[in-house]
Amino acid sequence: MAHALSIRRVLGDGPFAEIGDPRLVAVDPRHGAIVVGGDVGSIRWPPLGTAAVDGWPQYRIGVFGGRDLACRHLHHSHWPVNSVAFHPSLPLAAVGTGRYDGSWDFEGELLLVDLESGTMTTALEERREVLAVEWLDDRRLRLMVSPEDRDSDRAFSHAHETVIEREDWSGAGDRTVGFRELTGPIVPRVRPPDGERARAFLRDRGAAAGSPWELRRQVWAVETLDDGRVLAAFQGARIECRLPSGELQWTVPDLDGGRQIHVCADQRSAWVHVRHTGRLTDSGWRRAGNLVQRISLDNGRSVEEYDPGHAVTFTAGRGGRLVVREAWPARDRGETVLLAPDNTETARFVLPDHEHFAVRRAVEPLFVQRPEGPSPGRQWVVAVGSEKTDGKPPVRRLFPLDWDGDRSMHVFAGPGTCIGNDALVHAATLHDHRGLLAQNSFVVRRGLADGAPRWVYGCDEPVTALDGDDRTVFAAFRSGRIVAIDAGTGRPRWERVLHVSGLPVVPLSLTAPRAGRLLVGTVDGRILDCATSTRP
Repeated sequence: MAHALSIRRVLGDGPFAEIGDPRLVAVDPRHGAIVVGGDVGSIRWPPLGTAAVDGWPQYRIGVFGGRDLACRHLHHSHWPVNSVAFHPSLPLAAVGTGRYDGSWDFEGELLLVDLESGTMTTALEERREVLAVEWLDDRRLRLMVSPEDRDSDRAFSHAHETVIEREDWSGAGDRTVGFRELTGPIVPRVRPPDGERARAFLRDRGAAAGSPWELRRQVWAVETLDDGRVLAAFQGARIECRLPSGELQWTVPDLDGGRQIHVCADQRSAWVHVRHTGRLTDSGWRRAGNLVQRISLDNGRSVEEYDPGHAVTFTAGRGGRLVVREAWPARDRGETVLLAPDNTETARFVLPDHEHFAVRRAVEPLFVQRPEGPSPGRQWVVAVGSEKTDGKPPVRRLFPLDWDGDRSMHVFAGPGTCIGNDALVHAATLHDHRGLLAQNSFVVRRGLADGAPRWVYGCDEPVTALDGDDRTVFAAFRSGRIVAIDAGTGRPRWERVLHVSGLPVVPLSLTAPRAGRLLVGTVDGRILDCATSTRP
């Protein structure tokens, strides 16, 4: 088990890599420890047609060494960090988190982080946004908390100030600060940190240590070329190319970053796409836009590009065919574009009521067809053929997405891969009115001819990425687990929780280019080059 997967090297690593996009930095004046609150981003994309990942904590609290910048402790948070204060005498940091939930409440937590042991205590009995924390002395902690809900007078401009007192904060237990202790006078609300100071601090500290910091997170796609080079798309770059040695050959910087990579059949260029977000620049607001671009793999230069006018997804078929279509349903539907292996456009057509189905190595491009009309119904796996009728390629139904016709719960299609010419292995998650339940996620192998399941592997959490061959299927989970599943029987061969420098990482993408090798893209922007074995 210990030797089934080993991380040979980590590409894209650097100081503060674990934290993602920093929001706030605080330095302990006595011990020099650095506490950083950051955001590694959402792992749901596109929003429809993917396995549900609701409730995943995308925010991080990291404790770093002041000299070596190594991450000592790493914690998850459901809300962004607003404020950090260090206890006058104890190795203890108070961390205020929270935000407005967009509908009614201001939610968050008061967290107490032991800087030596790494243990973390959730102090508040109920959720409440904590805007600011400050130690007045060894016993008293001043808080600024938001009102309970938006119905409160001046909820978005003012907050409650209160002082909580404990004899010994090192012994404070979970959920021991009650509601009554959070009442206090109304004071003007402080503004949350914007993150620019934190980014500047990380850049300066990294440069001083001889290891520059750069914003990297969410490796949405990782691919390999026949010559051994590695391609990745992540927030921070549309695409980057690394030599077989791991050295960066070239990169195409982009703050929003690429989402998918389609390597062209001749391996001389690759298609990527980006959905840019509006952001404030020195010359004013830059409008959001969408980009589909083919990039030379020799030097990273643009070969051709266009703005489709809407966000897109790539769906590929074996041999180099590529379908480019809208990522989100819209009133004015964009046309779906079909590209041949030589990158020439062969058709434009409307593909209504179909969702993205992230299947690698598919014989033909596959989609999930939503039920017609407002009433719920069965979803179908469909294929886009190569022969054209009236200038449009045929779209034919293969089989229902749900292999169990007696179920009433909705099925979300997860990532998949085709094995040979006759089998599809894909993930799926079931939801009913109670949300995600135990054993409601699956990896299933099905015949492409009729969709009949050959085996079903049940699990308790959604799959974030999947690939494999006729011997082994590798499934990645949001908990950090990688499970190797026997492609013939569906039995797990081994599983491993991924760690880098002793700290857990979350896989977001992966590719298994050949037997014995697995590349994993993580939510914090790193690429793990792994050696694998089929031994249990």
